[in-house]
This record gives sequence, C-alpha cells and structure tokens, in this order.
Amino acid sequence: MYYKSEDIDKLIDELNIEDVVGEFVDLKKSGANYKGLCPFHADTNPSFVVNPSKNICKCFVCGAGGNAVTFYSKYKKISFGEAVKELAKKYNVNIKEQKSTSKDEELEKYYEIMEESHKFFMEKIFTLEARVALDYLGNRGLNTKLIKEYQLGYAPAKWDELYNYLLEKGYTTDDIYELGLIKKGNDRNYDSFRNRIIYPIYSNHGRVIAFGGRTLEIDDKTPKYINSPDTPIFKKGKNIYGMERARNIKEKNYSILMEGYMDVLSACIYGFDTSIAPLGTALTEDQAKLIKRYSSNVLLSFDMDKAGVAATERAAYILKMEGFNIRVLQFEGGKDPDEYLKKNGRDGFLKIVKNSIEIFDFLYNLFLSEYDLKDVISKQNFIEKFREFFSSINNELEKEIYLKRLSEKVDISPEILKKTLILENKKKKNYTEIKDKKEEEISRSNNTYDIEKSIIKMLLRNPIYYSFFQDKQMEYELTNKIFKFFENKLKENLILNSNNIVKELKKYVENNLEFSEKEKNIEIVELFMDYLSEEVNFETEKKNLEIFKSYFRYRIKNRNKGKDTLLKKFKIGNFQRKIEESKTIDEFTKIYNINENLLD
Repeated sequence: MYYKSEDIDKLIDELNIEDVVGEFVDLKKSGANYKGLCPFHADTNPSFVVNPSKNICKCFVCGAGGNAVTFYSKYKKISFGEAVKELAKKYNVNIKEQKSTSKDEELEKYYEIMEESHKFFMEKIFTLEARVALDYLGNRGLNTKLIKEYQLGYAPAKWDELYNYLLEKGYTTDDIYELGLIKKGNDRNYDSFRNRIIYPIYSNHGRVIAFGGRTLEIDDKTPKYINSPDTPIFKKGKNIYGMERARNIKEKNYSILMEGYMDVLSACIYGFDTSIAPLGTALTEDQAKLIKRYSSNVLLSFDMDKAGVAATERAAYILKMEGFNIRVLQFEGGKDPDEYLKKNGRDGFLKIVKNSIEIFDFLYNLFLSEYDLKDVISKQNFIEKFREFFSSINNELEKEIYLKRLSEKVDISPEILKKTLILENKKKKNYTEIKDKKEEEISRSNNTYDIEKSIIKMLLRNPIYYSFFQDKQMEYELTNKIFKFFENKLKENLILNSNNIVKELKKYVENNLEFSEKEKNIEIVELFMDYLSEEVNFETEKKNLEIFKSYFRYRIKNRNKGKDTLLKKFKIGNFQRKIEESKTIDEFTKIYNINENLLD
C-alpha cells in the first residue's frame, strides 16, 4: 500500500503521539512530557519519553523512537504503509490509499534493510572496538545520552561485518549492494562504511534512508566524510539531513540551514531544533522545494570562511527562486556554528540570530569588499554583481523594494538600475523550465551529422581536444576520415595548430574520401565555410563545452538500454546530472572518463 507524502504529513500532524503510544505503554506525566517503560527492551527504570509538543517519542537507553507512525510500525511489527493505513482508520483521519505496485513492495524491503543496518551500527557504538569513536564524540560534546538520543552508530573496521550480519538476516547480496551498503571487489564483497562514526539520514517521515560516515582513520588518503550513494529510496540532491524534525520547522515557521552533521547536532542539543543541512553538496532546487513545504523562512548558518561565504551566496539564489525570506548568521570568534555554540552557548547563538542580516545586506557587504565604488568601472562591475540576485526573484514587488534600496545605497536612479538588472537581465528559469529547455535542446541536437560536424569544426580551432575523441567511433565517413588525419599527425609527432591545420586537412579529405565529386565538394565547402564564418569570441569555450555535452547526449540516447538494472539506471541518471552541471571541458572529461563504462 502506498500513500502520498502530503497525506502522511497530514496523518502525523493530526495524531496525538501520547494517545498512540499510550495504548501500549503505561505513560505518566513528567513535566511537559510523558514517561514509561520502553516496550523495545527489558526496561526496569522508565526511559521511554513522549514529547507531545514535538510529537515524537524516544528511549534514552536503546534509542528506539520516532513519530507516531514509526512507533506503531515498530511496535506492531508491520510495514510503514500498513501502520499508516491502520492509524488513519483508527483515528478517523481522511487520507487516500494509492494503488500499490511491486515497486512499492520492493521499496519497503529496502527500508527494512536500512533499519536493520542502523540497528547494527547503534549496537556497535557501545562496544570496546568503538572506543575511538566514543572518544571523538566525547571531545565534540556528545555524551552517552546524546549519542543514544540522536541514534548515532559505529561501523566496525572489519571488511564485511555488516554484510555478513545482513546476509544472516536473510537479505540478498543484490539488495544490500543496491543500497550502497557494500561494494563489489574482484574476489570479495566488502562494507562501504568501515571504521566510521555513522550519522543516520532520515526522510521527512522519520524513516532511515541513508547514512553519513565520518572516518576515524588518521591518514590523508581516506575521505573524511562519505554518504550513501543515490539509491531507490535516497537521492542526495533531494533529501536533507535533519528533515525528520520537519514538524518543528512547520510549528516554528523557520529553518536554520547549516553545512554539516555536527553543526546540526550541536544546534539541536542547544535547543535550535529546526536545524538542517544539505548532504555534503551545494544546496539544490529540489532540497529547497522540500524545505519550502514546511516554512518559507530560513536562516543561513554556514561557516564564515571563504568556502562558506560562497556557499551562502549560491544557496541564497536557489532559495530566492523558491520565494524564501532569507537572513544570514554571521559568526565572530568561531569558524563554524558548532564551534561557536560550544564557545558561547545558547545565549551567544541567540545574539547571533538576533543580529542576523537580510540576504540583500549580506550580498551588498560581500560585493562591497570586492569593489571600490569611487572608481567608475569598479562601481559598474559592483552593480552587475546583483544580476543573479534579481534574476532569482519572482515577486515583482520584492524586486522593486530591493531596487529602491540599492538605488539609495549607490546613488543611481531606480529606473537605470531596473533597466540593467531586470529588463535587460535574462530571467532565471525555474527547474521545470530549465529541464524542458534542456530536453528541447537535446531534441534539436539529435541530428548525428550536425553533432559530428560541430566536433570537427571545434577540433579545427582546438586540435588539443582530439585526445578525448581519438578512440571514439563516429557514424559518418567524413568524421572518421578526419579523425584518421589527426591520428596520423599525432603519430608523426607534428604539432597541430589552427593556422596550418585547415589547409592540410582540406588536402587530406579531398585525397582520401571515397564518394562522388559533387558530394565531396558540397560536404567540404559547407564544412570549411561554416568554420571560416564563425567568430572566435569569449563564448567559444562555452560553445565547445556544449558540443562535448551534445556528443554525450547522443551517446546516452543511442546506447543499448536493454540490460539496464535498476542500479545502473540510477547511476546513469547521476552521470547525466553531473555532466549537465559541469562548467568546464576539463570537468566534463573527468566525469565522462570515470563513468564512460556506463554507456556500454
């Protein structure tokens, strides 16, 4: 059985968790909360706490808990979907069950594996082998109670302990691999997370969907943090760390967007329980849309180093496209929110919140540090820096307000600024428009010869790019003959440049192509006239990158998809996204070369 995300949100909002838990646990009032014996372990001292205001429950011994649905599912030993159905019926909440498919049942199996893996990690963190992990967390201000409350875990250093544990539970290698919990080697399968502190990543409905792992190795070769890869139940660009507390964001009507796991945990420990973070990447439009479901007010609380400031600027444009009200926290005497909280406590952080500045003022001060407004050219460049900010705003009234503020600050009329920053500024497309436009471009560029002709013309100006195409088989005789020309020149160790290459190539093509004279002349004349008529300008690099991407799209469209597994489809999708997001040819080629085997 399957329910829409908004219906599950509605159910969780309307349920009183004390009523749901109270049916199975004898609860007694304890201040603003309720306490009882934990139903998930042999509890003798009431350790199970129900918090009505947050609508969650938690055992401070075994770590079990969650919202009303996850509690009911675990207690009754039924699937999440079955728990939704039973609770909706029992408490008369009107939500509609969707038609279930075999895919839904498969996803439920994946959730179970992640839940079992989380249980394994949580049990391991209080073993002798995890003492280094406990020492690290202790130094970061997390005691045993907090480790249990936030359900942190430990991945053992052994190569396949989790893998063997899950096999014993009856799960298959393919399913475990599909969730990114293991990697496949030449002679063995081994755990993806080893000797790492484990941070569970939840869906906004409180289900474990992925893990983040902080290494305890001391060498420089091991990545400090790794996340689960994209899987059938987890998309890094669509999920947010800390979204299991979405109800808090909705009630308080704001979120605090931070950079890392420890920033979020420290903030929650000090009572700032609407803190969330992207998952090791820059904020995406899908993540912004997810946050917007609960509140349109956000505080940006990134590090105050160069990278953090740049991340704040990038996030601001994405959030503005979704209509957020944005304020920025600025820290002094601390590199990041985690450090600042430990040094200055809750009251110090509250002062930072109180003194936060609106996003326009943050950008103004940031750009002002780069330009001298007394210099005419510098002032013009300063104003140009606001183009992306204004193109990210969809509300016309908001644009006018910001124009007026900028006008007062730089002493230029709003009319002139409006012409520069709005009327002559290409409007930023939303995600759907960008996607539709990209698909239209792909459709237009699917003419194979047009693509190959573009590649040839690019190589005439930039022979160095032949190194990427030298082992690629093209469809048209002309293209392959020209590739042969480049190959021969490389064998002769001749240095090619655009000053002599056209003349040599023209002679080579005329002498080596086996088709009629008329066809030969048409093809060659068209090719070289196109080449000669193109102007070399500052956009050439951008155009060249688009040619590389057109070739990639052609490969994607025409590859054999018949034997694609579900995992390969996800990898292909991730490959496509990275390629389309690449900003330079070097970045493109690195991504392409790493993933080219997926195109087979």
